[in-house]
Amino acid sequence: MSQTRRNEGAGAAAWAQLGAVLGPLVPWLVWLTQRRRSAWAAAQAAAATNFGTLVLAVFASATLVRVFVPLVGFVGTLTQLAVVVVSLSLGIQGFRAVRGGLPATYPYEIKVVRRHD
Repeated sequence: MSQTRRNEGAGAAAWAQLGAVLGPLVPWLVWLTQRRRSAWAAAQAAAATNFGTLVLAVFASATLVRVFVPLVGFVGTLTQLAVVVVSLSLGIQGFRAVRGGLPATYPYEIKVVRRHD
């Protein structure tokens, strides 16, 4: 895809990457608004939505372990901390990549929104 086509939705796609740190809502809203305007921005927002869904699922699972399994609740707390650190790191890397015109990639993702690359 050409660089000018990527620049059209680069700002929205970059903010979708940062929004994925908090969960899937922000990138999903970006995907909804960009899917007809910029295919590249929509694909990046879809990747961020999928990653945000994974972040939310793992954090919710860790919270359930922390609350309902008292003997190993500390594992849930450590997992919550790890999720925050890893999601911040990957979200910032994705933000920087998209702002530079490169696609953001994540090591794991749950396929919730299809990417049309």
